[in-house]
Amino acid sequence: MGRSGGNRYLVLGLGEGLAADLALPPDQDELIAYGPLLSDNGDTWLGTAALLRAPNPDTARAALPPDRYADIEVHDWEFGRRR
Repeated sequence: MGRSGGNRYLVLGLGEGLAADLALPPDQDELIAYGPLLSDNGDTWLGTAALLRAPNPDTARAALPPDRYADIEVHDWEFGRRR
């Protein structure tokens, strides 16, 4: 189940066009999962999803660079579901 304690967040970077941030971010200590969001047929990049531990939503949001996405959403998250 991973480390206990701390705040966990689902961060969604929504975009269109060329894929951004396909490589893992350099700071991976608190990273739980990371990867692209693809269309149903898998041909079109729609954004990036990251699950991570962070002290607050603003720190979690900083995991994805804002200049590469049309919008970045941050949601409280726990194993098994969003909160």
